[in-house]
Amino acid sequence: MAEGFLLGPNLLSQIRRTIDRVDGEPIGSGFRRTQVILEGEGPRSAKVFRICTFTGSWAINETKTVTFKYVPGATNTVNALNLFAAVPAPANSGDCAIAKDGTAWFLIAAVCGTAS
Repeated sequence: MAEGFLLGPNLLSQIRRTIDRVDGEPIGSGFRRTQVILEGEGPRSAKVFRICTFTGSWAINETKTVTFKYVPGATNTVNALNLFAAVPAPANSGDCAIAKDGTAWFLIAAVCGTAS
């Protein structure tokens, strides 16, 4: 039985290049830490984008109470601030999208009319 291994010239030269490349690098702890944030766990899993309805016109810098769509119950409203564009009053109630930044909700899109 053979005792040892035979290395071809290509593998031997690759091993030598690798040793030469890492030979001058400083010796470190060898451990690297990477922060991992798991989605869907803990306080970070709160929804930050919601579809809602609103009534009446909505001026820039105005806060309006909006109602979450598809969420039944008594606690399905929040106040959202419009920072970007005036929104005319829809015929009945209008759909909008809001997003949360920190603890505040902001209007990011609203139905402004229908195409004819």
